[in-house]
Amino acid sequence: MPQIEVEEVSNPDLNAQIMAERLAYSLDRGRHYRRAGYYILRKIMDSGGALGAEIRISGKVTSQRARTQIFRAGTMTKSGFPAQEGVDKGVAQCIQKSGVLGIIVKIFHADTKMGDEIKIKEELLNQAQAEAEAKIAKTRAEYVIEEEETVKSEEDRQLIDEVDEEAISEISLAPDKNNDK
Repeated sequence: MPQIEVEEVSNPDLNAQIMAERLAYSLDRGRHYRRAGYYILRKIMDSGGALGAEIRISGKVTSQRARTQIFRAGTMTKSGFPAQEGVDKGVAQCIQKSGVLGIIVKIFHADTKMGDEIKIKEELLNQAQAEAEAKIAKTRAEYVIEEEETVKSEEDRQLIDEVDEEAISEISLAPDKNNDK
């Protein structure tokens, strides 16, 4: 004998199939398609777990001519691995007097891993910074060694010791007018 197992959905606002069926039910009850579409879109984005959402309503929406109305919010990937794994898709139909409306709801989940994320390995970064700082310290040490190698002669030391800093500030290159006479 077949058995049915029922499991509660933790956040129904992030389930694309449930939201598509809610939109179809809302349109069945006579609600305007634009108001219903934006309501569902806002409900998805306000739930907090979606990076983006897209709702398509196709068919004879307002007139005898069929067209497609698209409602979008946030970002949505259209190709690649994130589009296959991170986008939830739900499909529903709404039967009206003018014809059948097709409803597609796509929700791009926030926990999807994208290819454009950058992760920095802190250990390697710290190691590279330590090596760069060690090189800088070595070059500074070499400059200090070069300065120490230039040994001053006894005459230079005597001249440096004899010169008074106050006297240096008073020395002028212009000839003194008093000495000319």
